Amino acid sequence: MVNIREGRKEDLPQVLELVKELAAYEKALHQVDNTVAQMEQDGFGPKPVFGFFVAEKEDLIVGISLYYYRYSTWKGKRVYLEDIVVIEAESGTGIGNKLFEITMLFTLDA
Repeated sequence: MVNIREGRKEDLPQVLELVKELAAYEKALHQVDNTVAQMEQDGFGPKPVFGFFVAEKEDLIVGISLYYYRYSTWKGKRVYLEDIVVIEAESGTGIGNKLFEITMLFTLDA
């Protein structure tokens, strides 16, 4: 059973580990400069610049979707889905699709 919910500040250490797992897969781990402290400031500070959802299975975060808003002079507010990351052990289980769906439903209504 997988639970999809909005991300919380206390999720950030596991979220950053998933980001690093993706970077390692892409052979670019050396390019990850982000920190939990920076993510906390950027996502939960006075002017958040991103939001995220997590997929939990037995109290372990097994996937994330991270998004942010931008503005188009032609279209107005737009949402940009930066990443969907699912741990390798859960690849192919539909978690990525669930994260995509909830992210799009939530952000398009915001």
